[in-house]
Amino acid sequence: MFWRKQPMLKGYVSEIDRFLIEFDEKPEASSISRRQEEAKYALLNSLRDKIETKQPEFKIWEDE
Repeated sequence: MFWRKQPMLKGYVSEIDRFLIEFDEKPEASSISRRQEEAKYALLNSLRDKIETKQPEFKIWEDE
């Protein structure tokens, strides 16, 4: 069994993570290519999450 010598830090945020969070909040962080990529993935996520089932307009076979 594995025993931890030190307690696990659950609320820890590394220095690089803090830098990235602060950078994302700055206006110059949003380039044209980044906005295009965000729009692309927003579209993909909406297509994935909002599935619309369409009924066929014609019958494949007729019941007797």
